[in-house]
Parts: sequence; structure tokens; C-alpha cells
Amino acid sequence: MRNFRKKTPAWLEAQPALRQWYETSLGEALLDTVSAKFEETLPGIFGYQGVQVGQIAPKRELLSSAGLHRRIVVDSCAESSGSHISGELEQLPISSNCVNLVFYPHSLEFCESPHVALREADRVLTADGHLLLMGFNPYSQFGLRRAVGRSVPWSGNTYSRRRLVEWLSVLGFRVVSAETVFLRPPVNRQRILSATRYVEKTQKLLGFLGGVYLIHARKQSVPMTLSRQQWLRPRGRLVTGAFAQTASRSASEVARSKLTSDDK
Repeated sequence: MRNFRKKTPAWLEAQPALRQWYETSLGEALLDTVSAKFEETLPGIFGYQGVQVGQIAPKRELLSSAGLHRRIVVDSCAESSGSHISGELEQLPISSNCVNLVFYPHSLEFCESPHVALREADRVLTADGHLLLMGFNPYSQFGLRRAVGRSVPWSGNTYSRRRLVEWLSVLGFRVVSAETVFLRPPVNRQRILSATRYVEKTQKLLGFLGGVYLIHARKQSVPMTLSRQQWLRPRGRLVTGAFAQTASRSASEVARSKLTSDDK
């Protein structure tokens, strides 16, 4: 009996097929939508350098609108993909605490241990660094398409936004935004994609059915419990340092003046 179980390729194996898929009409239309969304959100992110893990579109610089001095792309094979560094998703060839932005496009979907990949992002990010996640929404037409597809990108593992938000919270990330985009059907026909472009106008109403999720999270450098303890301290204990010494001297001078006047 034939085994009809879907096999998910590893991240290293999936990268060439992902690049090829994003050159199709559907892939190009999806990237147009994602790029437009990034132009709205990324300008508020500043720093020295950002890292994109996975070269899905060599002809596009998806992080170009971010306020970064340097943008690096890590891929399975730098020579063939046009990226800067060759590496593995679960062992990024990057030093710790040196990156201001990490972008994972479809990275968790083809990762054997997504928790390890998220911890790698946490490792390389600086304090208050930004993390962007992009993948297919299982509760959409893209999720239905994946149920009958066996090739990349449909062969990847999909995760809901709620599940990813829970994973990020465990690692201490604060989720800034979690939304889905691209309401058009996953059909690789330019004619149909153009004819259904009007569906995007219902984004505010049916945005949760978008084919691709975009999650923006930020690393928290200070635990929330510590901040809360500081707020719960009594106000009387806030008088410290030079101000306390000045207040003490003033009180002493007043006392001495009063004693002097009593003696007279």
C-alpha cells in the first residue's frame, strides 16, 4: 500500500523551491501585498543591521523600508540564491546580541524544531530587537490549498497566529501586531488574480481570513515583573541620594535656628 502521508522537507531543502514558487504569478502578487504592508510598518524600526533568514525573492529587498544601516540575507546556499551568508536556520552563523531585526519568511513552516529557531532569533537579537514572522494562515483559502498540495510551499507545517503568539510570550517577546493579508484565492492565474483584486478592499472586515500572517514581535529587555515591583514601592522610599541629603541639611538648619532663637 502506498504511503500518502505528506512529507515536509527540511528548511535547507525547501529554499530553492520557495524561490521558484515566488517567481510565479501568485507568488509575485503575494509579495506585492507583503511589500506594501512592510512599507507601512518597517519605517518605525531603526538600528545598525537586520537579518532575513531565507532568500525567497532575490530580486526584491523586502526590508528596504526599515531604518537599518545594513541588511543581511542568510540562506542555505549563498552562491546560488544571491544571499550574503550560507547557514542553517537552527544554528545561525551570527554572534549573539548584535542584530536589531530578524525576519523569518516561511522559516518555521519547514523547520523540524520551530522552538529552536525562535530561540536562535532571541539569541542574535539585541535588547528591544524586532522579530518578523511570515507564513501561511491555516484558517484561510491557503490553508485549504495546503490540504491537497504536496509540493513546496504547500508541504510545510502551518501554525496559527494564536499558537505563535503563545510561543513568543514564553520566550519573553511582546507582540506588537499580528495580522493576515492577501484575501485573493491561491490560484496561479494572472487573469483571476487581477479580476479578484477588489477583494482586498474588504481587508478591515475579513482580514482574519488573509492567506498569509505577518507577526511583529519585540524582545523585552526588562522583565515586566521587575517594573511592576518598582511601581508598587511606597512613595516614601523614593526620596534617596542627593535630594535626601539636601532635605536632611535643611531640616537641621531649621532646627538649629529655632534653638538659637529660644536661647536668646
